[in-house]
Amino acid sequence: MRSLLVAAAAFALITAGASAGASAGAAETAHEAAGTARTSAAWKCARDVCLRVSKAPERRDAHGCNHKVCINVVGNASGYTTSGYYSGSNRFYGHINVWGPGMRVEGKDSAYPGVAGKGRGTGQTCAEGWELDNGRYTSVGLPCEDVS
Repeated sequence: MRSLLVAAAAFALITAGASAGASAGAAETAHEAAGTARTSAAWKCARDVCLRVSKAPERRDAHGCNHKVCINVVGNASGYTTSGYYSGSNRFYGHINVWGPGMRVEGKDSAYPGVAGKGRGTGQTCAEGWELDNGRYTSVGLPCEDVS
């Protein structure tokens, strides 16, 4: 809601062509309406527009599945966790390995395979499932997600 108020005020300022004094007043009103009494340090103002600037890096969580394996990525390049696990009813006996920037973890064979690892950096993180059948491993899924 707060971002809508700021966006609406900024749009009105740009399209209305009001005088500089009226524009500054509208931006100030939007700034106050967004509850800046508690968090004024998080706002940056330039002329007639005020924007809230986040100091923490944005999280970029992702999820996806490929055949019998799913991947869940939480975080961003500053620090992320990749979890690889079997996809619901597509259970298999074997293991899952996960890797990505600054991280590589090999899972152990199990009837309920899953593993997680933590890393840092930009690039691609993946989880690959390996099903054990008659003494041979076969890849049963390789979902990947980007980390940025």
